[in-house]
Amino acid sequence: MTEFDQLFKALNITEENLKKEILNVGVVQTVPKASFIAEQEKYIKWLAIVISGKVRVWQENENRQILLYYVTPIQTCVLSLSATFRDCKSVINAKTEEETTVIKIPVQYVNDWGYKYKSWNKFTTDAFINSYEDLLHSYKNLAFNKIDKRLLDYMQSICKKNNTSYINISHSKLAQEIGTTREVVSKILKQFELSGIVNLKFKQIELL
Repeated sequence: MTEFDQLFKALNITEENLKKEILNVGVVQTVPKASFIAEQEKYIKWLAIVISGKVRVWQENENRQILLYYVTPIQTCVLSLSATFRDCKSVINAKTEEETTVIKIPVQYVNDWGYKYKSWNKFTTDAFINSYEDLLHSYKNLAFNKIDKRLLDYMQSICKKNNTSYINISHSKLAQEIGTTREVVSKILKQFELSGIVNLKFKQIELL
C-alpha cells in the first residue's frame, strides 16, 4: 500500500477526481528527525499531512517554548492549515521528533478542495476541532495548574502511554514540554526525589 493509498483509506476519500488531484500535485517526502516542517514568521507553501512519524508543534518567544500539540499519522498541523487560507506567515514552529513521512499539498489547492469535495472538507473540519481541543487542554494547563503539577502530570502521561515507570528525557527537554526553564525543572525534580516521588538518574527519571 502506497502512502497515497494509506491517506485515501484513512480519510475515506472516495471521490475519484479528488484522488486524481492529490496524486497529481501531492509530494511524498521522508523528513529526517529534528527537521523543521514549519517555522515562525515564514510563509507556508505546503500543507504537510503526516503519514508516519511524529511532529512537535510549539510557539517560541525570548528562548521560551510553549508546547501546543503533537501531529501524529493521518493528521496535519491545524495552525499551518489556517495559514493556508489567509496566505499569512506561520505563527508556530513544527519539527519532526523522529524520521517522518509526509504528503505535501501545495497551499493553493487546500481551500478549493474544501468546497469541491466532501471528504476533504470533513478532514479539514475534524483537524480544526481536534486541534482546538488540544489547544484548550494546553491553555488550561498553563492557566490553572502550577508548574510542579504540570510536570508530574506530563511524566505520568508518558509512563502510562509507554506502559513503563521510566522516562528517558533530559531536564532541558522536560522544560520545553511544559513551558518553563531547565533550572525550574531540575529544582522541582529534586524536591520530588526528596519526597520519594521519583528516582533521578542521568537523562532518566523513574516514577515511584
